[in-house]
Amino acid sequence: MNWEAVGAVGEVLGAIAVVLTLIYLAAQIRQNTSSTRASTYSDTTDGWHTYMQSQSVKDIELLISLATKPSELPIAEFYRGYYLCRVMFRRMEHDYFQFKVGTFEPGTWNAYVRSFREDTFRNPAVRVMWKLQSNYLDPKFCEYMQAHIEAAATLNQPNVRAEFERLLADELHQTDTRNDDT
Repeated sequence: MNWEAVGAVGEVLGAIAVVLTLIYLAAQIRQNTSSTRASTYSDTTDGWHTYMQSQSVKDIELLISLATKPSELPIAEFYRGYYLCRVMFRRMEHDYFQFKVGTFEPGTWNAYVRSFREDTFRNPAVRVMWKLQSNYLDPKFCEYMQAHIEAAATLNQPNVRAEFERLLADELHQTDTRNDDT
């Protein structure tokens, strides 16, 4: 028996086993990455849901009052608004971190940022709170968000309720028209 030939066959079989193991591990990593992204998306959505559910009508009124009549707010209400914004900024920072480590798809992250810019930071009081609190946040996150916050200041403030009512009237009219056709 030629021991060199047996050794060569063993080396070839070992190399094949290594390649198969690497292919298997790559598939497992890909599957784990997908699961992690799905879980992160779910956790983030749940986190925003929890944040929004914890908000009361009074909280929303407070954020409006911060922008429209801050001097009329009792000091305790002002600080409640201050810390409401802090929680919101931390939540945004969390999402930014998830995006940077790759557990957020770019499309999802871009939709979040658009919402931050077009909804959240349109409120001038939120922009001022950002100025007061951004030094408590990750500098890279703050740098990333700054252009979006500046852009928010230039956007026209929409009347969301009026737009809702207009779209609803259009939808109801279309429904009535479809029902008339049947």
